[in-house]
Amino acid sequence: MGNCSFCGGDMAVRFSVCDHLRPADPTLYQVEWCTPCGYGRLRGNLDAATVRGFSPARSFPLKIAIAIRRPTAFLDRLRDHLARRLDRGAELHPRELARTLSLTGREPTLCDVGCGTGRMMRMFAASGFDVTGIEPDLEARKVASQYGSVLAGTAEALPEKIEGSQFSVVLLSHVLEYCIDPAAALENVKQLLAPGGTAVLEVPNCASAGFNLNGPAWFFTDVPRHRHFFTRASLDRTLEAAGFKVVRRIYQGYARQMSPDWMQAEQAIREKIGMEAGQASAWGLLARTAFSSVDAKYDSIRVHAICTQGTEEE
Repeated sequence: MGNCSFCGGDMAVRFSVCDHLRPADPTLYQVEWCTPCGYGRLRGNLDAATVRGFSPARSFPLKIAIAIRRPTAFLDRLRDHLARRLDRGAELHPRELARTLSLTGREPTLCDVGCGTGRMMRMFAASGFDVTGIEPDLEARKVASQYGSVLAGTAEALPEKIEGSQFSVVLLSHVLEYCIDPAAALENVKQLLAPGGTAVLEVPNCASAGFNLNGPAWFFTDVPRHRHFFTRASLDRTLEAAGFKVVRRIYQGYARQMSPDWMQAEQAIREKIGMEAGQASAWGLLARTAFSSVDAKYDSIRVHAICTQGTEEE
């Protein structure tokens, strides 16, 4: 086994699984885990060409959670109502960045790294931001370009055209877990941030009950596209090692985990990877998490981070 990037201790294999998007491929991928640090990673050294082969054509919508419809059956509607009453999570909104904009003293600008089809670009553009996207997928770039300039590239390989540009906000929403080298990606984020600017990063929360109960069948596990698995503690340590300080932490993604759509998606993954049934039902997950800690409850963590030589904590 490998050694943990944080503590240097031995990492143990947490599970082995095939790719649910390519069930004909018999390759088993191992996720190794450091329990003390709350950090996991895909075992093995992967180059960029190998990684590109993991994503089927037009795979960019995979980065966006499935659309959740309001349930129609009575018991599903009851569960949905209870879960929503208990949900204190918050989706990203431009108003989160009000303090950042006051500190930068400039027109609001956003670089959305890994912008996909531009859902976040559209929201920030509507709020007065000058938005720029970076995205490797050609078809996604075509869609996102209606909201602002979109350049070909990744968090680890920025486009040359953006060199020297600085932004008040740099967003990586469900991007860091895909990176081969998160440290290189975060170094690039620092180069893109204007003085007083904020990096906003959101990743799946692998301290959640959903991940712990369902493992490889959890919707956000998505091996082998996801190569790093973070909890609050390991995300903080990753950012600290890269020269960032977390100044705000927000959780989101609770009620949707109990929706019929979400459960059906996880059941489909379970069938494709040959995983036996018997994991937590929607009602069981609600019972386990209704009054649990935020780390166990929500499927995603979002942080605001500043360079350590930057502004004071909010």
